Amino acid sequence: MEALQRSYGVLGKSAFTPGFGVEDPVVRERVRVAPRVEPFRVSSSARHLRTRESGGLTWRHVGGNEEVKGGRDARSVTTRAALLRGLGGLLKSGYVLRHHEIVDEHTAVENTGDVIEKLKNGFKNFKKTEYNQKPDLYAKLAEGQEPKVMMITCADSRVCPTMLHGLEAGEAFIVRNVANLVPPCEGSGEHHGTSAAIEFAVTVLQVDRIVVMGHSNCGGIRALMTRDVYSGDFVGSWVRIGLPAKKKTLSLMSGKPFHEQCTFCEQEAVNVSLANLLTFPFIEERVKAGKLHIYGMHYDFVEGQLTSWEIEHEEVPVHA
Repeated sequence: MEALQRSYGVLGKSAFTPGFGVEDPVVRERVRVAPRVEPFRVSSSARHLRTRESGGLTWRHVGGNEEVKGGRDARSVTTRAALLRGLGGLLKSGYVLRHHEIVDEHTAVENTGDVIEKLKNGFKNFKKTEYNQKPDLYAKLAEGQEPKVMMITCADSRVCPTMLHGLEAGEAFIVRNVANLVPPCEGSGEHHGTSAAIEFAVTVLQVDRIVVMGHSNCGGIRALMTRDVYSGDFVGSWVRIGLPAKKKTLSLMSGKPFHEQCTFCEQEAVNVSLANLLTFPFIEERVKAGKLHIYGMHYDFVEGQLTSWEIEHEEVPVHA
């Protein structure tokens, strides 16, 4: 555990996650931002001429510049100034960063039906009706996160775990991917996003519940069921994790309508992912000790139903 935390740079507490911090005094000095009260300008591409106050600071967007007058604590302003000086510098030649702006409940955003405008207006509503109404919650979250559950769900736009389960910010550590699949634990390769998230959730955040949730009409499962070749593209290489579920589906559901086969495979693919979770030594160890529990779920948005089950460890009797 300690070696893993050191590899993450985890030493002491921070405002990011419990156990994460900056121990190196040189690094600590670099990330410390001193309050500043003198006016200064930050280059930006803000498009609105407006003035607002936030956190004791006065912001005035003027053409392509942003003028900031400091107040009680200009930490965020200083951070933003440093950010904008180098942001986008790694973009491919010919691409530039534009329209960089801060949005809050006071920001003027048009409403022409553009999806980005919808996202900004949605945030404005969130800021007014959620964030500003729960100062204690968000003050606590500013100190760190301590979720009790990790959810691994599909990236499908019809599946929103926070909305489905009434979760507030900080309650669940959520990973979304195609077909909510969990790969088996293996050490080859470099880009294991889901495996990295699992390791982080269990060994650092120390969640005590993991839920893998599938859903109806899953495009990833349909791809798994209809394809014969799984190489040559990212989707095929990924969904082949679920091949054991496909094999079982074709064995048990032979002759059944295709949509019934897919429904069965959606749930069995969850079980494949749960089995793969147990290939991670730090998960199996905790499950056997009763410190971690793993669950499967299937959300049927056609019928409006949720199916839930748990995987438990049983001692296998030894016969003489």
